[in-house]
Amino acid sequence: MAAVPSGSNVWSTVGRNDTFAHWREVVCQAFTKLTPERIADGPFAGEIRLSPFGGMGTFSRITASPQRVVRRRRDVEDRPCDAVFVNIQVSGTSAVRQRGIETRLAPGSFVMLDARQPFDMRFDRNFRQICMHLPMALLDAHGFDPAKAVARSVGRDDVFGAALLDSVDAILDEEDTEGSPDHLVHLLRLSYGGGRSDMLADQHLRHIKRFVAGNCADPAISPRAVSAHFRISVRHLHKLFARSGVTFGQFLLRCRLRKARIALLLHPRRPIVEISLEAGFQSPSHFSRCFVREFGLTPSAMRRLC
Repeated sequence: MAAVPSGSNVWSTVGRNDTFAHWREVVCQAFTKLTPERIADGPFAGEIRLSPFGGMGTFSRITASPQRVVRRRRDVEDRPCDAVFVNIQVSGTSAVRQRGIETRLAPGSFVMLDARQPFDMRFDRNFRQICMHLPMALLDAHGFDPAKAVARSVGRDDVFGAALLDSVDAILDEEDTEGSPDHLVHLLRLSYGGGRSDMLADQHLRHIKRFVAGNCADPAISPRAVSAHFRISVRHLHKLFARSGVTFGQFLLRCRLRKARIALLLHPRRPIVEISLEAGFQSPSHFSRCFVREFGLTPSAMRRLC
């Protein structure tokens, strides 16, 4: 690794008699309020080298003896921290637990922890880690909710995980001077499947909406019929629509109303009842109520605008 850049902080237990007591203070200064605990007898040593990154994040290179580090509920309340930690295992192993999820980290893998909630880390042997500290505002800007990513290990067997690890190495070795927190958050989001699943879900929803719009006049169209056509469950169909903030029923109604509006304007002599039935409505009165709610005019009033 390259020398620590200017503006960085270095904490070490070297030359201290009260090594672990000092270490507890060091950890809280470098990150947030945490509770380190000794799990082995004998000498203890630890060092943290913290470097600012991109004006929003930090990197910390940690070398230390076996220990357990806990962020307790009391720690969260005493010192709130609106951020995530991305811990990259360099050597040794660690066991991590948050929100009832447990995982083990081997060298070349990383895990995300949400500092707004309690978590637990255990290191049974001497270890080295890189800790990336990212503010929650940065994740929010990328539409990345860490809720489904915490305590999940990602390694080099994942193409995006490998890209993230390579980017971090290049930044710390000062081979990449263009890297930014935004770039790493983007890779982080892809590593946890958010980008890929979002793109596939959005594409799937577009196909479904196109199908519903093209068949909205069919009285038999329903969540069950559409789900069967696309070979998905009704529950999954509703989850896809929930992504857009509009339910299946709302979307179908909107398609039918727009179809009826076009027919009203293009065919001023056709009976309104006939147009409503051809648009998929079973009740003329229901059609009129929905039309007024959507467009602010009755079907007859809109027709008179022609």
